[in-house]
Amino acid sequence: MKSKLLKLSIFVFFCALFVTFGWQGKRVSANTTGPPVSRTGAPGELTCAIAGCHIGTPINSSGGTLTVSGFPANYSPGQQVDVTVTISFSGRERFGFQATVITDQGAPAGTITTIDQRTFISFNQNNSRQYIQHNLGGTFPSGGANQGQWTFRWRAPSQSVGRVTLYVAANAANDNGAADSGDRIYTTNVSSQPMPAVATVSAASFAQNVALAPETIVSGFGTNLSVNVVIADTTPLPTELDGTQIVVRDSNNVDRNASLFFVAPTQINYLIPAGTAVGAATISVRRGGNTVGQGTVQIDTVSPGIFTANASGQGVPAATALRVIQGQLVYDSIYTSQNGQVTPIPIDLDLQGGTDVYLILYGTGVKGAAAGSVTATIGGTPTPILGFAAAPGFVGLDQINVGPIPRSLIGRGNADVVLTVNGKLANTVTINIK
Repeated sequence: MKSKLLKLSIFVFFCALFVTFGWQGKRVSANTTGPPVSRTGAPGELTCAIAGCHIGTPINSSGGTLTVSGFPANYSPGQQVDVTVTISFSGRERFGFQATVITDQGAPAGTITTIDQRTFISFNQNNSRQYIQHNLGGTFPSGGANQGQWTFRWRAPSQSVGRVTLYVAANAANDNGAADSGDRIYTTNVSSQPMPAVATVSAASFAQNVALAPETIVSGFGTNLSVNVVIADTTPLPTELDGTQIVVRDSNNVDRNASLFFVAPTQINYLIPAGTAVGAATISVRRGGNTVGQGTVQIDTVSPGIFTANASGQGVPAATALRVIQGQLVYDSIYTSQNGQVTPIPIDLDLQGGTDVYLILYGTGVKGAAAGSVTATIGGTPTPILGFAAAPGFVGLDQINVGPIPRSLIGRGNADVVLTVNGKLANTVTINIK
């Protein structure tokens, strides 16, 4: 009986030794099943060095490097990027990593997916964070000698959540089975800010939340859009000024470079490219090949806007009055401008024996309208549309001929001009009738 007890004790003793040393031998390799969750060194998380999985030298000690490439400095909603993590250390045989992306408040940010067979996804149910980490095949050197490398895909949140940060911890293990003989743990993090917004509106009306049309002159507003103020002085219009470009991606995912009228640090005037498909479009401002601002617009067939003398979308239109006197066309100004102050000039409908007076409006986003779909009222009185078309010699500019101005409006004073195109109202402008 004593002999059997002795044999059992010896067996248990050696089993215990096997479990102890065998388990420790696993710890000093890059964990073949991936590290436990929450080992990235992010706020509220440990690393494998601190948690005791891999011990030996201080975190981020000399001799190795941990780098991240592909994580954008700025993100736009739903943007997808491929991110590569690389740890390098001479003479190491196994490598491992874990990464997560979170907001400044600690919430998960966006979605991580695998794009190779060397990684897998795990979750921490306590904080809802998602992790990408190595699997068994991912512990072997890759991407070059003496390094481990992994690539995964990150999709940005569907809307801006403020700054987001990618936290990464990686291990360069010597795989020698000793618990404290030189495994190296490295950590790093990279942050991404929301892409600066670019708001695009009609350069004529400046109306917000209004669909725009192909070949409409528009204004994009943002920050750091260019370094200098540069005005285009060539035709056809350039697609780059002062190193700034605008790319319009339509609902069919077709990219087109926009023609530029001028660029400034906070404003760009450009033309929605011909052929841009109806639906949601993304506007990207690029400098040096990098996107520095982004926004979205809705594209429709028409987007009527009337240019005004004070360039605000309100007040007196940048228009002229036209009379036909003895077969001659006579143009009259309908406003004066001095020191930035625009003053209407009353239109005299009784001048030259009461000849008919027509109003020549200039706008944008009109020429795509269906025949017969353009109507106008002046002072609430329906007024004929003689025609509309692209203004000769001007990019994106439309001309709308209205009239004759109803003689019933004589003595009216200020009178609103309301233009409707395909059922859409243009910005209301005002003329003065003597």
